[in-house]
Amino acid sequence: MEATLTRSPGRALGISGALLAVGFIVAMLVFGRPPESTWRVQSEVGGLLREPPARIQRVLITTDGRRLDFARMASGTWVDSGRASPVPEAIAFHLERSLRAMHASPPVRILTRDEWTDGALREFGLEPPSYAVTLAPDGAAPLEAAFGVPNPQKVLQYMRVTGHDTVYLMSRFVGQEWEHVINAATPP
Repeated sequence: MEATLTRSPGRALGISGALLAVGFIVAMLVFGRPPESTWRVQSEVGGLLREPPARIQRVLITTDGRRLDFARMASGTWVDSGRASPVPEAIAFHLERSLRAMHASPPVRILTRDEWTDGALREFGLEPPSYAVTLAPDGAAPLEAAFGVPNPQKVLQYMRVTGHDTVYLMSRFVGQEWEHVINAATPP
């Protein structure tokens, strides 16, 4: 009687998988990183706030003659600067979202000085602004932004940065986050 040798399909599959894994490890050693995927989306920060949001230590919002002043503690907790008490969770949430939006969202359109007339700032709701935000990063110059009215379609909002002779059209959600902070900090 002759013995027949049969190969187990599971064993062959296991050996193939091991060889594939070894090949991947060798490729990583040779090239120094995993191969790039053409499906991966590369994100780029393009907002007007160049500093990472975590570096912002103070936020001052002025609106309707009121001043809202927030400071970030070393622990990362936001406090009302006037009382040094932690702010409600809703305010802290929208402060963080506002900072991320200012950091990540580039202007949809930039209007240079020659594209608008002197009366346009009033028309854009920037003279005086609906509200203004000052963002003070740790060890860097603050960013002061004035927000105007939304555009007629209500998807963009006029904004101006102190020291820049341009008007920016920003996605409306950027300003809406600041408005959530204002509304959450306004007593009923």
